[in-house]
Amino acid sequence: MSNTKEKLNNNINNDVKHSIGDFLIAMLLSGKSIKNFYAIIHEREMARFKKESVRSSLSRLDRKGYLNKTEEGWLLTSSGKTYAERKFLLSYLPSPFNNKSPSNTIISFDIPGPQRHLRDWLRNQIKIYNYKMIHQSLWLGPGPLPKNFLKKLNQLKIRKNIKIFAVKKK
Repeated sequence: MSNTKEKLNNNINNDVKHSIGDFLIAMLLSGKSIKNFYAIIHEREMARFKKESVRSSLSRLDRKGYLNKTEEGWLLTSSGKTYAERKFLLSYLPSPFNNKSPSNTIISFDIPGPQRHLRDWLRNQIKIYNYKMIHQSLWLGPGPLPKNFLKKLNQLKIRKNIKIFAVKKK
């Protein structure tokens, strides 16, 4: 395992809290599209932050040269990617699926309350993979899931709390 990945896993396992700016950069780095970024940012993870705080963080990251505002929205610059790697924020994996991938996999999970940050990470990650919620902890989306995702679940020590089912049509 690389030194960067070890530090990232140690940070996650030690429940390190990142700033709004760190979270925004991580989301921009991991999302396949600006649309995914905005969909996730408006949900559960960002609900705890005031809109003004998010705006000022985006502006501060823009001034530092980590982000650029375009007509489409915010984009991560190369120095922003370098900053993220240095800060070990590569916690979300890019999606290998396109929007037309068939929904043939169900994910069910039960992650205990004290590991809420991991449950929130999992929900955001499977949203990046274009999974749709059927029920609170039951999601339908494309598959098979990438090996690096399954490996990450093992590294985070939550694989035992997750069941994955293949769906077959008759």
